[in-house]
Amino acid sequence: MRSRFHVFLLKMILYLVTIYHTLPFFASVSVSLLNSYLSSSVSFNLDTIYLNWNSTFPAITVCEIYNAERIWDLSDSHFGVEHDMHVDDFISEIVFYRGVCSSCEDCSRMRCPSNFTHLVDVFRTKCHQLLVNCTYLNKLFDCCDQFLPMPTEYGLCFSFNSHQARKVSHVQFTNNRMTGPGHLSFHAAADIQLYVHAPIDVPYQFSEGMIRETVLLGHYKELILNVIEVHNDESVQDLSMEQRRCRYGHEHVPERQGIYDFYSYSGCVVECTVLLQLDNCNCTSHFMAIPGQNYLPVCDVRGLICLTRIRDKIMTERKSCECMSSCEEPEYNIIYNSADEDDEASDEVSEIRVALVELPTQRYVRRVTKTILDFLISLGGLVGLFFNTSALRMVETIVICLRYRKTIVKWVKRFFLGTVQYLQILDQST
Repeated sequence: MRSRFHVFLLKMILYLVTIYHTLPFFASVSVSLLNSYLSSSVSFNLDTIYLNWNSTFPAITVCEIYNAERIWDLSDSHFGVEHDMHVDDFISEIVFYRGVCSSCEDCSRMRCPSNFTHLVDVFRTKCHQLLVNCTYLNKLFDCCDQFLPMPTEYGLCFSFNSHQARKVSHVQFTNNRMTGPGHLSFHAAADIQLYVHAPIDVPYQFSEGMIRETVLLGHYKELILNVIEVHNDESVQDLSMEQRRCRYGHEHVPERQGIYDFYSYSGCVVECTVLLQLDNCNCTSHFMAIPGQNYLPVCDVRGLICLTRIRDKIMTERKSCECMSSCEEPEYNIIYNSADEDDEASDEVSEIRVALVELPTQRYVRRVTKTILDFLISLGGLVGLFFNTSALRMVETIVICLRYRKTIVKWVKRFFLGTVQYLQILDQST
């Protein structure tokens, strides 16, 4: 009986020594497996089997830009020919607000209009006046049926094929072998800023990587583009945002201001800027405060003076906004851009054409390389390697311990009491 106990004791000592020496290495390898699973769960692969793809036609956003002559004419008809000319400067900065209102300081000595929404409605060109003769794939359509209003930092713009303007998460205009490369043509009846971007995105100030062109009245502009799609495998959505390092359109940030219906990097930057304005001035610009859509406090003249003073600070802090890229962002590159005309145009409208050069023959596919099952398999193999055990053996150990619990408790008591008695004998002898 005593020899069995000695054998059991030696086995326990051997197990404990082995665990003591292998546990640090096991822990380090396990941490490496976990870090590898978290950091490299997604891979990008080049896909060239393009026959059945649907390629996304870009969103085309048109924003009216400042035109002094139009402001003067409308101001004369609205306020009278004898009105204070400084009011024109104020109206220009309100109607085409860019984050600065230097003329707001003059409102202390002159009477400035206080209803900014009404000013924008009167002095900005309506969609049916701004855009005419729209065609897509040579099919004529009503411009304002597809160029829908969308709030931006530049005011209310009109966007074609935009998720944010249509408030629908799927793309309306796609191209494939049946349709051929898409092309859009339209005429503009005012000076405009033209933005070409992914359907999920929105134009914003200091946007990098977004195609932006100024088209003056009467000029011609043609853009030929190619597109590089990013396709997401269905299993990518099961990963956490930290693993895939991007957000889907329905995954809003906690600080959402309710300006846009779907998440995008550009929309996140705009809403982060609004939050900075609220923190510093307790209000935001009249372009971002949209009645019926959000309940953001709109700045009055004093608020705009505050925004003007902290503009540089906000522009610096917005670079630190924690905004992930979108998982659904095709990339558009210019293949051909018609030259800007230097001479003064005599036409009453500008002609704009945006087209894809061809259907893409390659795209990037975001796939999951390591799932939680892969991690568990690797970890299970590691446990089996170091401790020669498995989940089944662990269950068996628990069952055996429960079955022979009385015997185990008896041996533990004997071992504990024997150790105590031995220590007492040593203490008495000393």
